[in-house]
Amino acid sequence: MGNIRIHITTETNPENTASRRHICYLTSDLQAFQEHLQAHGVEILPDRLPVPGRHRFFLRDPGGNRIEIAETNS
Repeated sequence: MGNIRIHITTETNPENTASRRHICYLTSDLQAFQEHLQAHGVEILPDRLPVPGRHRFFLRDPGGNRIEIAETNS
């Protein structure tokens, strides 16, 4: 799929608000995007399993789906 990554997992009895499955969006300015989201009342979920060299955070959409926001490494 080119430079697109899809993480696929399976879960028995999926519950969106507890699920760790997610989609990831990249941004070139993580801090600015986080501030923008917070200014609009979006709750930022901290990264419980940090990846060395990858700055990111998570949020949940109105349906409870988990979304990762990560900073590009460029």
